[in-house]
Amino acid sequence: MRNIKLFLLLASFSIFLFACTNDVVDNIGDKDIDKNTVVTVVNQGNYMKFDKESQLFDDAELVVIAETDTGFFDREHVVKYAEPDASGAELPQAIEDFYTRTPIEILKVLKNSESAPVVENEKMNIIEPISLIEGDTESKIYSIENYNEIKEGERYVIYLKKNSYGEYGVINMNNGRFSLDSDGLKIQTLDQDHKNDQAEHNEFKQTVKERFKTEIEVLN
Repeated sequence: MRNIKLFLLLASFSIFLFACTNDVVDNIGDKDIDKNTVVTVVNQGNYMKFDKESQLFDDAELVVIAETDTGFFDREHVVKYAEPDASGAELPQAIEDFYTRTPIEILKVLKNSESAPVVENEKMNIIEPISLIEGDTESKIYSIENYNEIKEGERYVIYLKKNSYGEYGVINMNNGRFSLDSDGLKIQTLDQDHKNDQAEHNEFKQTVKERFKTEIEVLN
């Protein structure tokens, strides 16, 4: 387990989200947005990084196989802005946090929460470290550490932990959600910190599939 501390360019994201004064909640599914022109901006962030699946499993409060029937653009996107500059300078508001609430349906419980257990077929919202921010002239997807959103119609093994507001969020970035229906990640940046992202994800995923082989086979 490594505690990765990185400078976040545009947001200060953690699974334990901090309160901000100005929150913007955006559901854009019914808006006139050209989804093909939306670009993704990758940011660095502070988070607890686990190098082994066993450590990840131990830290998670809830592990499930789940899916969503809601497309990314139709989800609830939350952006938290800092207070305007007290000096009165005409500067854009800084983004402090952003995330998406993704509705999922639980297909199988692999590790249950002791404090708030869930059941199969239950529906709940989880937090993902990615969001869509609509601008006056263009819209952008902001992602932490190359995080890929959970895709509509695919089954995932998801490792979750509650934040300070009692909401479950994906932990360990891409290596905390594993699609059982597709293999590749969208890697937006291949800098030194991310050149091995796909290989690391594949290694994690193989361990996940071995640990939960019986539970996954039951769903097939």
